[in-house]
Amino acid sequence: MQKKFSLFIIYMIVAISLSAANAGFAAGNGSGIDVAERVIPYPAGYDTARSGASAYQGAGDLKNSPYYASADFFTMESTATLTLLPRYKTYQQTTEITCGPAAALTVLHYFGNTDWEEYKIASIMGTKPEVGTDTSGMVRFFQSIGWEVQSSLAANGKAGTGFSNVNEFKNFVVANLKRNTPVMVENIDWGGHWRVIIGYDDLGTATTADDVIILADSYDTADHLQDGYVVNPVEKFYYMWFDAHMLPKDQKKQQWLTARPPLS
Repeated sequence: MQKKFSLFIIYMIVAISLSAANAGFAAGNGSGIDVAERVIPYPAGYDTARSGASAYQGAGDLKNSPYYASADFFTMESTATLTLLPRYKTYQQTTEITCGPAAALTVLHYFGNTDWEEYKIASIMGTKPEVGTDTSGMVRFFQSIGWEVQSSLAANGKAGTGFSNVNEFKNFVVANLKRNTPVMVENIDWGGHWRVIIGYDDLGTATTADDVIILADSYDTADHLQDGYVVNPVEKFYYMWFDAHMLPKDQKKQQWLTARPPLS
């Protein structure tokens, strides 16, 4: 009896921990939509308090921040200037090296595939301590499950880049979003970090100086609302679209991939 009671207590502690973590990541949206609709849940047994962005549990959240405006990207819809993938669920990684698997997990869920979890994806990708996941590993995972994949591995030229200017990048992103396709990208953020572009807004102007991209970010701890979404100026992202320490030499610049389930 005592053993059963002890197991019950352990189960309740884990359940409360997971619930608190998920609630923290979606807190502050104010829309009345249940957290479970917005956030990909953690599998049983995941330690969300030890490391990774999950360990923050919204510690840096600040209601009505004087420095960052917050928008509800989950319920937001495309407009005349904004192209956005609606109701895109987010996820906060539970280790310091699984941003690639976490990004892939959100793409899987966006297309309705809920069969995978962070650590299993990382195993197939060959995610490594200190360096995380390279583009080859990202591509390998999606190819292993039979998805249609395009990536910088094949598209980038001898210079290691596939885009010669920011307007080419803009056209590429918007074209994919209009095809309902998220774009996974890796850049120097956090020294080397995979995220997913889910939106682009040109603000109705001819210049890209005011354009922004919306990204699903599995390490969203720097904008006073850990909801899993971040906004980057397009030009700033483009000119910082390289890797500093993590990826192999032939995968240092303008790394991206798109993946879609095969047509049935």
